[in-house]
Amino acid sequence: MLIWVAFLTAAYFAGVWWVRRGSHRARITRLVAPSAGLPPEDQPPPTAVGWPPKGVQFTAYVLQGIAALDEYRSEGHAA
Repeated sequence: MLIWVAFLTAAYFAGVWWVRRGSHRARITRLVAPSAGLPPEDQPPPTAVGWPPKGVQFTAYVLQGIAALDEYRSEGHAA
């Protein structure tokens, strides 16, 4: 009986590990593939590995983007 309990416990944890591994791969694919449907001019350059930046650089990246949008809108180009 103890052997069956040990076997079922090991099978349970193996099943949980297998399911979590599959969901992790799907999440990575979802995060990497959103630019697949973009036109070529909107694709990131091949040298843009690890872009957009993460960590401390991400805040500066976002603030620069917002500043660029504000400058664009202040010139009267956008409604």
